[in-house]
Amino acid sequence: MAGRYGEAVAARHLVRNGLKILVRNFQARGGEIDLIARQGNELVMVEVKTRHAAARMAPEHSVTWAKQRKIISTSNAYLRELAGRPPPVRFDIVEVIYDPGCVPRVRWIRGAFCLQDAGFHWSR
Repeated sequence: MAGRYGEAVAARHLVRNGLKILVRNFQARGGEIDLIARQGNELVMVEVKTRHAAARMAPEHSVTWAKQRKIISTSNAYLRELAGRPPPVRFDIVEVIYDPGCVPRVRWIRGAFCLQDAGFHWSR
């Protein structure tokens, strides 16, 4: 439940900041991308991490190297579905910190990781 709430908060935040949400919860071969958006000519693959204000670990720290590889692999599956040459892709993290009864805090980390960080390159 917290995950869906966080994704809705993150999507609203991104839309308010000029992104267009294209797909929510894209799934392919065991992986999922929470939000796929467009900003200008760039596709933005967004991992949303939602945590309670009392949580000890920062949400961004839960996007491990293995999780990054899974997101990139799933992104590759999405890009293969597109016709023509794929646009530039960026990987962002949106952290949503909630405390019941309070306005959620949102932190948007643009370019949180890249293909080279995860030891990948695009394949068609």
